[in-house]
Amino acid sequence: MPAVGKELPISLLEIQPREELLWTSMDPALPAAFPPCIKNIIGKTAGEKGRHRKAAILASFLGQLGWCNAEAKLLWSNAVAVEERIFTEWFGMMHCPKCKTLQRQSRGYPDLGILDLRLCQPDEKCREFVGPVEYAAVLVTEKDWSRGSQKHIRTIYKARVFDWTAGKVGEIELSLAEKDELESLQKVQKENDMLVYTREKVRGKLRSRFFLKETVGPRRQLLSELL
Repeated sequence: MPAVGKELPISLLEIQPREELLWTSMDPALPAAFPPCIKNIIGKTAGEKGRHRKAAILASFLGQLGWCNAEAKLLWSNAVAVEERIFTEWFGMMHCPKCKTLQRQSRGYPDLGILDLRLCQPDEKCREFVGPVEYAAVLVTEKDWSRGSQKHIRTIYKARVFDWTAGKVGEIELSLAEKDELESLQKVQKENDMLVYTREKVRGKLRSRFFLKETVGPRRQLLSELL
């Protein structure tokens, strides 16, 4: 992924749809079974810092644990003081991040790393699990996942592209609108046009943006494009 505002010349190889499923427990776990990081969020250990990150993590966690909307919202609203839209966007709609993600340094929401908040204080049980949901629901083997159900939450699109700057193939996750925009650009792309990928902030969120840029001299093309 390019830094915000940096432009990468790319060639589009293909776009593939992928169905995203969300696992939800049939038997809601009680607060006593929550991992240390979630208990620290509820206990407001980190104060006001990182409010939106904590709100998103807690909402997604409760959603996957099978809590009903009313009870989850009550617990969530007592633990975090942010706008309700965060609960709506994350409860039952997003995966709770794994420990690997939580233990990263974050630049702020929606990046859910919480290293700077010092909420991750592993106990002896933490080493057995890859994330908060697995910890609370005691998901150790594949058989354990049968105690929940999978539901379709969205269709995402993966664009395989060739990055001319790095000289390698990569993937870009797209929304439906971004997919349509990219396909439209591909249709009107001329011989001397280079497809460019960048990221920009829109209403506080990072968005992918594509545009065509006229090149001087022959445009770099893959053999598949020429064929």
